[in-house]
Amino acid sequence: MNIKLKGQPGIMACHASQISAFPAANFTLAYPEAIGDVADPCWFSTIKPQWEEREGILTSRGEQENQLRYELTMTPGQDSVTTHFKLVNLSDRTWKQGMAFNCFQCTHEPSIRDNECLRTWVRTGGTFKRLVELPRVFGPRPAVQLFSVEGAPPGKDIPFVANFASTPDLVIEPWMAMVSRDGKRLVATVSKPGLFLFQNREFSCIHCGTGFGEMKPGQTATSMNITYFVESTLSDWHRRMQQDLLR
Repeated sequence: MNIKLKGQPGIMACHASQISAFPAANFTLAYPEAIGDVADPCWFSTIKPQWEEREGILTSRGEQENQLRYELTMTPGQDSVTTHFKLVNLSDRTWKQGMAFNCFQCTHEPSIRDNECLRTWVRTGGTFKRLVELPRVFGPRPAVQLFSVEGAPPGKDIPFVANFASTPDLVIEPWMAMVSRDGKRLVATVSKPGLFLFQNREFSCIHCGTGFGEMKPGQTATSMNITYFVESTLSDWHRRMQQDLLR
């Protein structure tokens, strides 16, 4: 059975339920929590999207006049959700970088919630690391931490990231995962192309920003994100994820 997705009318978010690895859980995917120009994105609640479900596939369309239009298509599988983004620059200026800020909320699932970052994992220099093992930079919001990712500009060169003043000087792969308390399951988010990572200890949510590159007025660009809800070890999932991104 595939995961069930349900859009929240007029809100940039949907719910994911009927998940084999987490049968009682109801996860929220705030997709996107922000979108547009990295220097001036449209934030959650500023756009009232229209959600449409057809044969289990969920589509969301939203627009901010004279700024942007977006469409995302969320395709559920048995233990993952693949989201394809399409973004259009409706402004009269060139964006140095387009972005979608995707929030994967886990705070309401006790078996996976990890406010202490003891079970939240990333990979840097070819080595898996718990988030608590990485250096932190404490900005105005101490619970928040952002990270530069491989293949993307450094966080200091991305205005959306730099504004938080919370990015340590290291580069990691464009994914983040949380392992369950029993060590047998995990959730994860990965983007292609990945632009940055964001984690909030207060709400135990993980974010993998997608990048769209430079976007001129009228230009359309695409990207993708995959969220996972799997019974797997971290290393086995990582091998699978790498293969998924090659498709």
